[in-house]
Order: sequence, then structure tokens, then C-alpha cells
Amino acid sequence: MSADYLTPEQRAFISRYREKWQHIGLSTERINQQHATDAVRAIYTALELTEPEIIIVDSPNAAFEYIWNLLKVGSHRILGDAIDSYYWSRIYSNLQSNLLVRLPGDLQTNLHSLFDNHLAKEYANLLQRQLETQWKDVFEQHFGKRDRNFIKNIFSSCQKPESLIAGCSYFDFCIHSLNYHQFQNKLLILEDFVKNCGWTFFFQNIAIISNHSTTISIDSNNHLHDEDTPAIAFADGYNLYAHHGKLKLERTRKLDDIGWVHLLEKMNTVEIDSWEEYKLLRIVRERINVQPMQFLKVTNPSTGEVRVSWVPLRFASAIEAARWTNQRRI
Repeated sequence: MSADYLTPEQRAFISRYREKWQHIGLSTERINQQHATDAVRAIYTALELTEPEIIIVDSPNAAFEYIWNLLKVGSHRILGDAIDSYYWSRIYSNLQSNLLVRLPGDLQTNLHSLFDNHLAKEYANLLQRQLETQWKDVFEQHFGKRDRNFIKNIFSSCQKPESLIAGCSYFDFCIHSLNYHQFQNKLLILEDFVKNCGWTFFFQNIAIISNHSTTISIDSNNHLHDEDTPAIAFADGYNLYAHHGKLKLERTRKLDDIGWVHLLEKMNTVEIDSWEEYKLLRIVRERINVQPMQFLKVTNPSTGEVRVSWVPLRFASAIEAARWTNQRRI
């Protein structure tokens, strides 16, 4: 039995369920805080875990900032262990194995590809890549070579609604179009999460829920794209620029500047020297085995645009650091 043997009505429902779940999983509406809290609590209950403290932030980047502020002062115990995919498999994989085992193998193979959602994958992959790039240096300069483990651990805790779009639309179709209604209640816990939460970081003691993005822009081929404005934007100003499904490198640099400015304000930063619109800043680490870092911050007097560049520690004056940085850009 393959998808070719589905009735015309059943085949028509495939696109309907795809559209339904893409609309749910890529919503740009503000989340309802109570509904989001209830959805996350239901997951902890289903996993037989103690109910956590729940924090709601405006973007996945803000979630990283919250986690970073705990980790950098050694307060990782406040978070507790990450609730990774091993735990989640008890919800998703349990439904998958119980439902799909009832379908003939060739039908499963045919249907699986029909519910694949490249836009949802692209959204999740590009946003994660940008966050990894942005936070890598932050973690490395504080924790050294252990930074990879910290970032990996954070992402292992993260469940992304858009990553569940393909599977949930597939389950939903099978339950309602192929008459496996006995599994409907098992799908509801996933539907409540996808509908009511953005990226959510699950830890033993704290769950951090990101709000939905406020903007998602795509091209005619259903790829993330916008020429001059963000393809993905969040309420707190965190943005992702994309060109036909690829990260815009020139825009990413500006985003990194904004991210560094924000982080420099939060970290132990000392102004070493200044010259005209240039400021030479040093991040002094409390750990004796972690070398300080220096940055040159320049503010365009006409536009107010801020650029931040790493500079070697050998520079003690802003003018020397500015000359070195400008020569590298030629």
C-alpha cells in the first residue's frame, strides 16, 4: 500500500495538515504566557519530572543571555541538568512507534517525504547556526576549550516548535484521515507545545520559553529571504538576515556588533583609552587562567552606528588599535 492508493479526499488532506502545522509552528503572534506555562508544565508532568520555575523571554538569544548570566558566575546548579532528547523520546517517539507501527512500511515511506517541511528546517538550522556563531567567542573567552560542551549542552536542552512541524502534521493526518483516533490525546501535548511556545530550553529546575518571532519573510520559493530588512525578527531587536535561504554575511557582522555591544555592557569591561569616536575596551576575566580580551568600539558620529572589532592585547592606545583595524579592512 503506497500513497498512490489513498483516496482523492485523503490525498487532499495532506496539504491541509501541512499548512495547518506550518501555521501553528511558524506563528508570529505573541504567545499567551499562561497557555505557554501550562504547555510546558504538561510536558514535565508527562516526563514525571518536578515542575520547574518558568521564565519567558522575547527571543532565543535572550534565553542564551539568561543561561549565560548563570553559567558565568558558576550558578549552573540553579538550572539543573538539561532535559535532552532522551527524555523527549518518551513523548514523541512513543507516539511515533505506537502509531506508525500500524501502517504498512511502503505507505510510511511514501507519506514521510510528503510531510517534510524545508522552511521549518531552514528556520531552525539558520537560527541555531547564527546563535552558535555569536556565542562561541563569548563562551570560549570565559570557559576556554570547554565552551563547546556548554553550548552543546544548551542546545541539547532546546526544543524547537518548527522542528516538530513535519512529524506532528504526519501524525495528525494519520490520526484523522486514516482513522487512528485512539492516539489523538497523545498528540495534544505536542500540539499545545508547538502552538503556545517558541524555542524552549528545558532544564531540571528552570524552563526558559522564548516568544515567537514577530516577522518571518520568505521568497517565492519558500526560503527565508528579505533584501534589506530581517527575514526573522524578534520583539527585543534580535534579528536574522537571509538571502534566499542563506545567512547574509554582511548583515550578520552588524548583528554581531549589536550583540557584542550588548554583552560588553553586561561584562566586566574597562575602558583603556579613547580617541575621537574610538574606544579601546578590555574585558577582564576573574579566572586567572583565562586571558583578557580587547575590543575596539567605534561609533559613527553621523549615523550612530556602532561597530565592534577584536584587537590584540599589545595595543594600549585607541589610535593604534584603530589604525591596525582599518588597515586590516583595506
